[in-house]
Amino acid sequence: MASNIKILISCHKDTAYLKSDIWQPIQLGCDSTEKRLPGMLYDNSGENISSKNPMYCELTAQYWAWKNLEADYYGFCHYRRYFSFSDQQYFEDAYGNIIEPYFDDDLIEKYDWADEKVRNLVEKYDVITTVRKDLRQMPGRFSSVMDHYQRAPLLHGEDLQTVLDIIDEKYPEYSKVAHEHCNGHTTSFCNMYILKKEIFFDYCQWMFDVLEEFCKRVDMSHYTTEALRTPGHLSERLFGIYYLKLMEKNPELRVKELQCVFLEKTDKQSLLAPAFQENSVPVVFAANDRFVPMFAACLRSVLDHISDQYNYDLVLLQSDVSDENKAELLGMVAGYKNVSLRFFDAARMVKNYKLKANAHISVETFYRFLIQAAMPDYDKILYLDCDLIANADVAELYQTDVEGYMLAAARDPDFLGQINGANLGTKLYCEQEFKMKDPYNYFQAGVLLFNEKEMRKAYSLDEWLTFASHPYKYSDQDVLNLYCEGKVKYLDMAWNMITDCDHTRVSQVIVHAPASVQAEYRKAHANPKLIHYAGFMKPWHRPTEDYARKFWDASRRTPYYEELLFRMSDGIAYWAVYENNKRFGVKRIKELAKKVIKKVGNKLFPKGTARREKLKVWLKR
Repeated sequence: MASNIKILISCHKDTAYLKSDIWQPIQLGCDSTEKRLPGMLYDNSGENISSKNPMYCELTAQYWAWKNLEADYYGFCHYRRYFSFSDQQYFEDAYGNIIEPYFDDDLIEKYDWADEKVRNLVEKYDVITTVRKDLRQMPGRFSSVMDHYQRAPLLHGEDLQTVLDIIDEKYPEYSKVAHEHCNGHTTSFCNMYILKKEIFFDYCQWMFDVLEEFCKRVDMSHYTTEALRTPGHLSERLFGIYYLKLMEKNPELRVKELQCVFLEKTDKQSLLAPAFQENSVPVVFAANDRFVPMFAACLRSVLDHISDQYNYDLVLLQSDVSDENKAELLGMVAGYKNVSLRFFDAARMVKNYKLKANAHISVETFYRFLIQAAMPDYDKILYLDCDLIANADVAELYQTDVEGYMLAAARDPDFLGQINGANLGTKLYCEQEFKMKDPYNYFQAGVLLFNEKEMRKAYSLDEWLTFASHPYKYSDQDVLNLYCEGKVKYLDMAWNMITDCDHTRVSQVIVHAPASVQAEYRKAHANPKLIHYAGFMKPWHRPTEDYARKFWDASRRTPYYEELLFRMSDGIAYWAVYENNKRFGVKRIKELAKKVIKKVGNKLFPKGTARREKLKVWLKR
């Protein structure tokens, strides 16, 4: 007969978690909130200590299980930490954790979390816990368990000694192993274990009695929020003591130590259904947290031109935008009844692909491929880069008929200028590697009206991302041009007017484009509907850039205007710190100087030109 195994997953917020007969989520601290997370157990039902959750942390789940749950094995983990039941040993970080960026179904097989696999292993042992760590090898190089506790910055070192005093007085049979454990250098963390019923009940009786006595003796009324969690912290050391005593009393005890899997993100992720029932204009953007201030200016400009006739379903594809920034952006659309703004974590959908963007382009550029899977109920979706400013209602562009096409886009005058004489390297790239049938039909991918029905029909998401894993010169833009060729409807260039980047794009590159393309560009530049700051130099780098005033007019009406001014005023030094998260020093200055020199050199001596070859000869003298 199969054993009744229950592993409780301690949760304090709505989160993704394993769902099965064995894995049981339990909401902690229910006494202090009226909100009930659906599908969970609650730590304030039956006999409980839910009110003590601020001090006892996940122990309120263990107390509840002790008093209210019937099982043969009792196990405990956290919504961010799980056991690995796999036979394979995985790489661990310095703290002994296997790091996974997201919770997803792939992990169930990887770490053998299915009920049958869990049961097969658990039934072989009396005690399962996380791998015990050598504190001397961990960051901080602690000499002992006591040393580790005393050096915790927000805890009180004397509290562990108080626990030892309590054990000496009330449980002298534990004194020897208690002092050995605290003076030793090996321990386990996180209150994660799976115990047979009789062992679990015996442990709870002992552990909760020790903690109750501790709370009687120690005045925690002036403790900080973290220090108030002292009973929870102490219980991790108490389990180490109990574990050693248990093995001392029972040499034949069957024990197993498993690796710990730490999940960096556990938020639930669902595909996006339309935010509105009718008259929807779905518009998708992609940005990281660093780019939020620029996206805010783009968003502001879009909102400036919306119409009451339509409902605007705006989605930002992202992976690291902070909750604070999300709140600021949502505040920008709060007063619009016909505007919805949502955030979709795209990174988890590309985690198995090697995507690398070139030059100044970020990896978020690949997120546009995810639209067909992330928003399955839409057959037509408008995608906009975040480094642009709207000068017209995007709903007008959305009305473009793309029936029979994969997408609609505007030709790229910069690229066409390159292959027509401005850059021999790009021309050779098209001839030798980038096999478009007609590269003069190359489009700029910052503004795309997708016919997602045709995109899905042509290639699956896996195929698109596999194509994108190839190191093309212009990343995903090349992929779209190559695999959509012959199925593109060309837009008026006013809908994607790329600016005269660094005031040299027109005079040095677009001037080489075919005459018809130059004429279309001049017309678009005179009356742009979407101003796209494509290129390495942006208005937030230098306010004299082409059409920069349009950007700054929008930016000063966002919550990020002052931040952008600060970034720009602090120049290279600020960007070095911000982008690299390193202390700005001589070595970094040299690295930046080399980049600047290289960038200037590439502009003055473009790859493939005769003067670049002459420079090489001169430098070798």
